[in-house]
Amino acid sequence: MRKLLGIALLSIASFGCATVGQQSNTDISSLKAEIEALKARVSLNEKKVNGLEERVSKVEDRVATNEQNIYDLKKEVEQLKGVVSQVTVGAPVQQQESSQKPQPVVQMGAKDLYRQAFNAMEAGDFDKAEQLFQQLVQQYPDSDLADNALYWIGEIYYSHNDYETAAKYFQQVIEKYPDGNKVPAAMLKLALSYRGMGDINKAKEILQEVIQKYPGTPEAGIAKVKLMELER
Repeated sequence: MRKLLGIALLSIASFGCATVGQQSNTDISSLKAEIEALKARVSLNEKKVNGLEERVSKVEDRVATNEQNIYDLKKEVEQLKGVVSQVTVGAPVQQQESSQKPQPVVQMGAKDLYRQAFNAMEAGDFDKAEQLFQQLVQQYPDSDLADNALYWIGEIYYSHNDYETAAKYFQQVIEKYPDGNKVPAAMLKLALSYRGMGDINKAKEILQEVIQKYPGTPEAGIAKVKLMELER
């Protein structure tokens, strides 16, 4: 009887081991299949990424080419403008030679000077910009753009870290055009110019004045931030 019971238990144990072994093999096969599927998806995604990178590269190349073409076209237009400006429309050549008269110098208006000066400044030609701004101030001191011109001259010197010269122009904006629209900005940059020169107390004084005189303006907001930086 005991022998029969032992044989039965041994058979059950053997069956259990076989079942566990089959289950393990099934799990491993399933994992292998999932891994292979993941590898396939990763490979597919890599191909998509590579394709997108190639498309982006081509787009960037086209943009760069277009920018170069635009630049070249602008140069051609400027050259054509120069040629056209030299062409004189009027009497025939023989009449012009026989009665040559000095051509009157066309004086540009304040708006034209300001536009050309601002374009030169944006293009990085600061010498030309300053010259045109100075011309505007001298020829049209009562223009609404005169204070703007002085302000931008100050900005040019400020951008070159010549704080002393910049301060002089910002001060002129404040003194010559006290009701102009550039006074708050000129006061703010005057304070920052003094900071650049190392006169922190004077810089604080002017920043506080900007905050008090022009509350709610962008200049006042910037002045508060700069004042906090100086008081640290």
